[in-house]
Formats: sequence, C-alpha cells, structure tokens
Amino acid sequence: MVVDSSLLVMWAVALAAGGAFGAAFTLLGRKLARRVGLVDAPDGRRKTQARAVPVVGGVAVLAAAVVALAVVALACPDVAAAIAGEARRTFFLLVAAVMITAVGVIDDRVSLRARYKLLGQFAAILVLVVPGGFVIQQLGLLGWVVKLGPLAVPVTAFWLLACVNALNLIDGMDGLLGTVGLIALLSLAVIAAMVGHLLAAAVALALAGAVLGFLRYNLPPASVYMGDAGAMLIGLVIGALAVSARLKGTATVALGAPVALLVLPMLDTTAAVIRRKLTGRGLATTDRGHLHHVLQKHGLPVRRVLVLVAALGLTAAAGALASTALHNDVYALVAAGGVVVTLVATRLFGHAELALVGKRVVAAVRGLRAPAANGSGWELSIRLQGTADWDEVWADLTGCAGPLNLQAVCLDVNAPAMHENYHARWDRAGAGFPETHLWRVEIPLFGHGQVIGRLAIEGGRDDEPIAEKLMTVAKIIETAEVRASEVTAPPTLPPAAAGPVRGDVRPQFAARP
Repeated sequence: MVVDSSLLVMWAVALAAGGAFGAAFTLLGRKLARRVGLVDAPDGRRKTQARAVPVVGGVAVLAAAVVALAVVALACPDVAAAIAGEARRTFFLLVAAVMITAVGVIDDRVSLRARYKLLGQFAAILVLVVPGGFVIQQLGLLGWVVKLGPLAVPVTAFWLLACVNALNLIDGMDGLLGTVGLIALLSLAVIAAMVGHLLAAAVALALAGAVLGFLRYNLPPASVYMGDAGAMLIGLVIGALAVSARLKGTATVALGAPVALLVLPMLDTTAAVIRRKLTGRGLATTDRGHLHHVLQKHGLPVRRVLVLVAALGLTAAAGALASTALHNDVYALVAAGGVVVTLVATRLFGHAELALVGKRVVAAVRGLRAPAANGSGWELSIRLQGTADWDEVWADLTGCAGPLNLQAVCLDVNAPAMHENYHARWDRAGAGFPETHLWRVEIPLFGHGQVIGRLAIEGGRDDEPIAEKLMTVAKIIETAEVRASEVTAPPTLPPAAAGPVRGDVRPQFAARP
C-alpha cells in the first residue's frame, strides 16, 4: 500500500467530518428523543440504570456517516470517482442501512415482535445481497478455497445476520459497542486501503468518525444510548465491508481478518447461545452472563472493562492487519485464538460455558456406556453465575426422585438483576414409563416478588394415588421457593455515576418478554 497525500486527506476529512457531525446530531437527537418517548427506562429487573436515557444513537450515527461521506467525496476526487464507479453497490448499501436503522428505531420505541424484527433484518440484508451485489462466492482460509455455488446467497445472508446480532448482543454497557465498532471500522479502513478498495475504506472511515462523535456522549456515565438501531446498523455495515474489503480478486473472501476483527462479539454470542441452548432456555432469555457483565463481576470498574476490551480488540485487529499485509491468515487466526484462550484460561470469560459443554458431553458418554442402577439417574448441575447455595436446594429435590418415582427433574434459575444463574437436571436412567403414563408439572419460582427461575418435574403414574404425589410435589415446590428466596438477595439499582450495565440486548430473532 502506497500512502499518498490523497489517502491522508481522506482519513483526515472523514474522521473530522464524521466526528463533528456525529457529536452534533447526537446532541440534537438527545433533545428530540425525550419529546417522542424514544428512551430506555429502568425496570428494576434487567435495565438497572438510574434514569431514562435517550436511545437515538443509531439515527445520529447514520446521518453523520452519510454527511461525512458526502464531504469526503467533495474533498477527494478519487473517492467521488470510486462512488460513481460503484454507484449501484453504494446506493443499495445506503438503502439497506436506512432500512435496518428504521427497524431498530421502531423496536427501540415499541418493542417489535420477533417475527417482524427478523423480517426487517432479512429485508435489509436481501437488499444488500441481491441487487446490491454483496455476495460471498468463495471462501478462502489458509490457502484453501471453497466455492459456495448455490449456497453463496444463503451463506452471505447468514454472515450478515450473525454480524447484526453479534454487535447488537454486545451492546449492554456504556461505551462498549462504540469501542468495539470503532476498532473494527478503523481496521477495516486500513485493510480496504491495503487491497485497493477505496470506497470500502471511505465508508468505514465515515462511519468510524460518526461513532467517534457519538462516543463523546456514550462513554460512562452515558447520556445517550446507541439502541438496536445503532447496533444493527454498525453490525450490518461491518459485515458488508468485511465482505467487500477482503475480496481477493472478484470472488473469494479471505476469512482470517473478518474473524479476528469480530472475535469478541462472536465469542460473546457463541457463549450466549451455548448457555441458553444447553440449559433448555430460549434464545430470547435474558441473563447477566455476557462479556461485560462477567468482567464487572470480577471486580473491574466500567472504564477498566472498556480498556481491557479495547486492548483485546486491538490485539485481534493487529493480527488482522498483519494477515492482510503478509497475505497469511495464520496471523489473524493466532491473534483471535490468543484473545479467546486468554479470556477462558484466566476465567475472565467463557469458562462457565466451556464447563457446561464438558458436563453435557460427560453425561452423554456415561449414558451411552452403561445403564445406571435401578432408580438412579444421570445428573448435571452447574453454577453459571452467582454465589447462592443452589446445590443444597437441588439436593432436596433429587432426594425425592426415587420415592416419587420421578423420571426427570430440572431446576433452572435465571435472575439477571440478582446476578444468579444456575442450571441442574436429573433424568432417570434406563427404561421408564410409556409416554401415556407420564405426568408433568412446571412451576415458576418466585423470590422477592420476581420470577427467578422454573422448576420442572416429570413422573410416572403408578399405583400410588396421584393426589398424594401432587401434594408431595407441591410441598417440594413450596420448600424450594422458600429456600430460593433465602439464598438470593433483592436487586439493587446502581448509582448513575457508576456507569451502569444495561439490560442484555437479545438476538433479534427472539421476542422480548
């Protein structure tokens, strides 16, 4: 890459214009948002900030980025020529960005149902993929190239959907999404310039400048939030630019650099999916197990969490840049792997999910190797978060399994405001009752006036009167609920100055409760 004066002008103009307009539009939007009710209000359960905060960052960032790109085109003839030469792709990228921002604004305002949110995401992505031409035809990694053929459009759509939701999911703490997004966008700008994609570099810089201006008011304690609109916008554009900026020739996308740049959001999303699927919860289930939540539970203040995340992001970005400059994906993969291993090995993040996978594998292997003795069963219990003594509650429950001829017991505790997350399951080994003889009961558990979990019991109908079984089950549930209230502390709202961690932003294919 030859660094000439025109390239330096593009960087300076894009960042300056994006930053100035980003700050100005954020201030303006912050005032207007309160008038129209576009705010994120505390609910005492997930959203524990002390006051209602305007959610208008997405609109401000989009508007600032568009204006900044226009200013860059006026100041840099090469950028104007690149936009004119790829007018079709530029136009549909703008259309898709506006569409997904609009979906996010509506969701921030009225909480869209899952199906409508998903339809909105797919509509924006299809505009980007089909008429826009942002399609991955081939994937390259470590010298291997895979032709996608008819899978090109589905794979591209899945990649973009993953980027949209990964960035959305990580937006749960003041300044976090802006920090992660800014590092990724600046890195993509450098990568695009390295490989000669001037338009991708200009778009990345314009959006980076807008995010930088927004961050002025989003760093802890934040006075404005990005919202779903901003998170999905940044995710979509990063996903599209990762496709465009890493094209080799005209067909192949090298995977190393995009994977490294998005390693933190992707790790956070993967951990969330593992937690929720392996515990039988829906993907919409909220919890306090995300990267920023866990780091804060380790005693890190909000600003130190941002510094750590920035350091890890810069490490991965350095690997991405090295892999592009040296044409070797190994550097990106080593950097991304190093970030993951560091977090898991130090138990800062990901260790609980890894332990959960391990326990599920061990339980499955034991079940295949040999049947357990009559009346016994296979058990899994794991504390994903918190300090309450749920094992004692669980022991009381499983102790009744034999006398009641139960077939399965599941205790699932998820109290985000109390930072408690525990999952345990017992299944009777060997042949059980036929399906027609089974009875089931599932009861929500309450603690301090809130639902803190669920208890599910399955048993077989035998000669014992069912009324006696149900009375015993009712006593077990009552005891478990009393114990649950004893071992959990009531939620408290943090002071506003501490830079509160907001409620977890769920994947957009799942409904809000």
